[in-house]
Amino acid sequence: MLRMRAYIAVIMLIPALAFADALPSAPYVRVSGHSTLSVVPDMAHIYLTIEKTGKDVASARADVERRAAQVIEAAKKLGIAARDINAMNISVWPAYRWQNNNQVFMGQHVSRRIEVTLRDMPRYADLMGTLINAGVTNIGSTTLDRSDMPQLRQRALAKAVDDAYGHALALATAAKVGLGSVYSITENSSFTPRPLMMAATAHPVAMQGAPEYEPGTIDVTADVSIVYLLKPAH
Repeated sequence: MLRMRAYIAVIMLIPALAFADALPSAPYVRVSGHSTLSVVPDMAHIYLTIEKTGKDVASARADVERRAAQVIEAAKKLGIAARDINAMNISVWPAYRWQNNNQVFMGQHVSRRIEVTLRDMPRYADLMGTLINAGVTNIGSTTLDRSDMPQLRQRALAKAVDDAYGHALALATAAKVGLGSVYSITENSSFTPRPLMMAATAHPVAMQGAPEYEPGTIDVTADVSIVYLLKPAH
């Protein structure tokens, strides 16, 4: 029983010791910094699906492969580079629907997803209409992005560090102590590209006279946590 209690005590002590090791023994201040860069997207990732359900799986697969080839060729004619077209493997599974509380076999469902990266944003509407007319069944989603995202993230991080420094300096000044060197920095940032909400079942007629769209802006955010050592006031 004593051994079990000692074991539990050690387990409970581990998180406390780990937390203590992460902080200095000398006087310190821990602050957070945040920054947001709002930028206009210059590229988009478009996720498309080509699908067919039929009793003859070979015929359904041939139809999907034919339309996939048409979509890829149409994208290339609009100036999309081969590296910006990712045609995934074909998926096949049995399709059923409920009828009178019974599952009715509809055939084999054949599907292929294609991701297209557009780097000429003013051509978005033209691209969507062209791809749908070429045989796309479904538009899954469109995600807006930036080609210089790594550089933007670095800028956002630098601004977040500046923000944290300002907080630390204000606290140290108010407490009438000096602000020392950085003890530790932790990044808490994450970035999720903003989706452009245009998910729909594709139909050639629906894209006739497709309006231009305004991409708006996407936010690149950064968050940091910094521990500064404190110095006695002179």
